[in-house]
Amino acid sequence: MIKPVIDSIATLGENLLLVDVSAKYEQVKKDDGKFERTDKIISYVYSVVCVNRKFEKVSIKIDEPRPLFDPEKKEIPDNTFVRFENLIITPYVNNGWIQLSIKADKCIVYEEE
Repeated sequence: MIKPVIDSIATLGENLLLVDVSAKYEQVKKDDGKFERTDKIISYVYSVVCVNRKFEKVSIKIDEPRPLFDPEKKEIPDNTFVRFENLIITPYVNNGWIQLSIKADKCIVYEEE
């Protein structure tokens, strides 16, 4: 199967403003077929606003042991621009609409010079 290569900077733009960080918890399947959430955090989801793309909001999954900012202890500082290492964008179709699944290895605060 041929997978398209998507240029992340051309797709999201260069200016990504961090607005939220949330934990994603492990889900365990019970005997009745339903899923139950555990207390184990398996990844974090970073919500960013694409400033160069009419302020569209996207979520990026990162498999890091600790978040860049812990949302329960500290608020994200205003005007926190970020970059992502090894950003991978994968398109898929859901109900006839093209969606993007986005993941990266690491989130880094980007300070303009």
